[in-house]
Amino acid sequence: MTQDPHYEQLLGHIRQWARRRHLRDTLVWLPRALLIGLLLAVLLAAAARFRPLLTNEEVGYLALGLGLAGLLAGAIALLSQRATLLQQARFADRQFHLQERVTTAVELHTGRVTAPAPFPEQQLQDTLQAAAAVDTRQALPLRLIRQDWLMLLLAALLLLAAVWLPNPQASILLHQRAIAQTIEEQVAALEALTEEIIANPELSAAEKEALLEPLQTAIERLQNDDLNQAQAVAVLSEAEADLRSLSQNEATNLLQNLNAAGQPLAGNANAQALGQALQSGNLAPAGVAAAQLADQLPSLSAAEQAQLAQDLAAAAAALQEIDPTLAQELAQAATALQNGDVAAAQQALQAASGTLQQRAQQAAAAQQAAAAAGQLQSGREQVAQAGQQGQGQGQGQGQGNDSGTGGGTGGTGGETGHAENVYVPTFVDLSDESGVEIQLPAECLANPETCGALLSERTTELGEEQSIVPYDQVFGDYRNAAYEALAEDYIPLGLKGFIRDYFASLEPQ
Repeated sequence: MTQDPHYEQLLGHIRQWARRRHLRDTLVWLPRALLIGLLLAVLLAAAARFRPLLTNEEVGYLALGLGLAGLLAGAIALLSQRATLLQQARFADRQFHLQERVTTAVELHTGRVTAPAPFPEQQLQDTLQAAAAVDTRQALPLRLIRQDWLMLLLAALLLLAAVWLPNPQASILLHQRAIAQTIEEQVAALEALTEEIIANPELSAAEKEALLEPLQTAIERLQNDDLNQAQAVAVLSEAEADLRSLSQNEATNLLQNLNAAGQPLAGNANAQALGQALQSGNLAPAGVAAAQLADQLPSLSAAEQAQLAQDLAAAAAALQEIDPTLAQELAQAATALQNGDVAAAQQALQAASGTLQQRAQQAAAAQQAAAAAGQLQSGREQVAQAGQQGQGQGQGQGQGNDSGTGGGTGGTGGETGHAENVYVPTFVDLSDESGVEIQLPAECLANPETCGALLSERTTELGEEQSIVPYDQVFGDYRNAAYEALAEDYIPLGLKGFIRDYFASLEPQ
């Protein structure tokens, strides 16, 4: 039905009451929403005091974020509560004790209820008079609930204390994160190394597979989330030992002793390219030169063939203990030339060419394995030292915290491995110390044998004794030998973990 000015006046009262109600609810529920967010932050801050979860700085940011999230959620909830006109009228009747006047007036003027004239107008006038008599501030006061604000203050103080006071778990947390980050970096480095090996054109498929197997195994084991520091070091050490063994093959020894084998051939005008390639350690060009020399044999004179036979025999003798296969092929070529059998000499040199090409490929694989082992060694050292800087920062936050010193435990986050770090005493030179004088009984001075065997012995004169090999240099040999024994000898599976953890705990820091 058509609205009149009196009804518009009633709507003005209803809107005013609705706005005040909304303001009252805002003053009540926004602090409570903020309190919920801060209480969640308090719980997380308390948990971070018992477990390595968050640093103090992160607790502060978390409290700020949860508080803002609580405010935002509260504001959205308040804005989403849009009451209809009839609901607002019913609220006014209940709140101001208007005895259903406002509800009836709204229903009459919206057509929900019909009544004969002049009852609607009279009822509206009565409602306006009752509405004008309402003291909105007294009947709908705006109040701040003291308990809520006290709880807010308490939560804020607790969070300030959590941010300000040292956290005993901070050093453990930073130690764990430093280790986890270092392990992730090593995984990325190993993945890049596998791509490099796959793309190496000098390696055969079998050699690539042999090199990739320890790397891929290490990557899979390092990606295990339950891996601790000692186990990660053991994984890298085992892969390094496997690659070290792959880097030692026939071609490695051959490369180290080629100069003597190439010297007699380098002085021969016809075999100079082969000799120089051998002297410089270039096995692939040496293989090509051997094949070219085989092709030149028919054009050589008898004297040149005889001289070449002598030089080939000398080269074969130099290689006999290093590479018997290659030495035999060169010796066969020399013998064939001495017997005037050029075809047999060509065949022997072609075989030597193939052997040199094969050794070149093996040398490339050995060099790749050695480079990979060196990278794994560097990564292993980084993982072994990963927690030291993080712990230093954590002790700045948590003063007096004894949760870790360097690599003190085999595990992370309070979780130890099978073996604790073994104490290695610091070397102290006492040669310049005067010592402490003691008085022996008179009978000991007269007859030392009566006072024990040691008193009857003569002291050893001290020379210029000193440590011959530093610990960090000799440790790798012992570790690699142990890991090779793990792979080759029968050792119960239950003991392998103890052995790996033991050597990991001995890693030089």
